[in-house]
Amino acid sequence: MQVTLDIKDLLIGLLIIAAVVLLIFLSVLVANAIKSVKKLNGILDDASTVTGIVHEKAEETKPVVDDLTKAVVSFASAAKGEENTIASLSSVAKSFTSLISIIKNK
Repeated sequence: MQVTLDIKDLLIGLLIIAAVVLLIFLSVLVANAIKSVKKLNGILDDASTVTGIVHEKAEETKPVVDDLTKAVVSFASAAKGEENTIASLSSVAKSFTSLISIIKNK
């Protein structure tokens, strides 16, 4: 029994085998990509939650920072002699009451 193969038949067979291997590779690649996208979506959801919390806390602390800034400016002005001590102390007290109210709200 004698079998003859043409080069054309051999190349077609190799192309079919390569196509099957490529399809298997692409299916594994797509499956891994789907897993990665699901993990990425979870990470982005967590980041969105954390960002929301940070934004809320930043909005809550903004008045305190503003009051502390005013207190520092008034102390600097008092040190230069442009403002009296009572005004400086009142702005410090105001900033501390704002800080205390934020701590109590938690």
